[in-house]
This record gives sequence, C-alpha cells and structure tokens, in this order.
Amino acid sequence: MSETRRRGVELTNAIYRATEKIIDLEGMEGLTFQKVADAAMTSKSVIYRRWQSPLELAITAVQDRIRRDNHGSMDDLILTGNSLKEDLLQVTDRFLISVNIMGKTFIRGMFVESSRQSGQILQRLIDQNSAIDLRLIDRVLQRAIDRGEHLRPNISHELKLLPFEWVRYNVFLQKEIDQTMCQMLVNDILLPVYLDK
Repeated sequence: MSETRRRGVELTNAIYRATEKIIDLEGMEGLTFQKVADAAMTSKSVIYRRWQSPLELAITAVQDRIRRDNHGSMDDLILTGNSLKEDLLQVTDRFLISVNIMGKTFIRGMFVESSRQSGQILQRLIDQNSAIDLRLIDRVLQRAIDRGEHLRPNISHELKLLPFEWVRYNVFLQKEIDQTMCQMLVNDILLPVYLDK
C-alpha cells in the first residue's frame, strides 16, 4: 500500500488500469479483487464497496478503455455523413472499433463468467448498451428525415438495434468482421430495412 492514499478519479483510474492489465495477462478467469487491490495499491474493501463482482469491475474498466481510446462513448459520436448510408457506415465503423478495443477474448470470457453468476450484471450491461445504441440510431434516422430521405414508418426497437446485435453475434461466433462486411451490413440489410422505397 502506498504511503499517500489515492482517492477519487486517481484511485479509480489506478483500479481500471490494474484490472485491464490482469485481464490482458490472465483473462477474465484470472481477475480477482485481491489481485486488483494489490496492483492498484489499495485495499480489497475499497473495491468491494464499489463493485459487486470482478465481472462488474471488468465491464466498467473496459467501458472506460473504450471511452479513452475511442474519444468518448457512442453518445459522443458526431455524425458527419451526407446520407443515411454514410451515417450508418460511420456508426458501424465506430462500433467495430469499440468491439476491437474490448477484445473478442474478453467478450467471450464475459459471457462465460456471467453464466456462472445470476446473469443480472450482463443483463444490466445489455440494457445500458441498448439504450445508448437506440439513442444513436434515433439520431441517425432523424438526420435522414431532416435531409428528406424517405424512411419506413414506425421502425421497431429490434430493427434499430439490428446493426449492433449483428456485430455482437458475429463476434460471439468468433468471425472476423472487417469494413467489407460492414458495408454489406449497411447496403444489403440496413438500408432495405430502414428506407421506404
């Protein structure tokens, strides 16, 4: 334990960096509160007060990494396309970067760990991410309407979440996703679903 006790953002950052390092070296199965506490030079009780389980800590640490490496969350994405197609490509490219930062090994490990627990943590994460994804797609679709593009009326939440669920599904199947696949997703699946022709 260090002589000067860290607090606030400094302590949180130290905990997140320690968590990331352990996951990178040992995977999700190697992550324990004791290891994080030792690496972050804090006490295990400090960590227990803020996170219910190593899985919950891992999720928040990886979300923090995505915000740092991806210049903010998906809510912060500034859309610059001149068409629905361009905005959707920007969204899928950005989401793919987030998935790559998170890492396929972590994503699979997260599902394994959540199956050993009640699943409530994973469900909460899915609900939070779905809310963010819906806000972003609503912005994309509103921009299309403002440009005069003709959209199908009453697009369901399920269809709005389609691009994100498609990427997650393919990651779970350990498939490589590249820009060509994202273009196929936008051109062959999303545009026919969203546009009213």
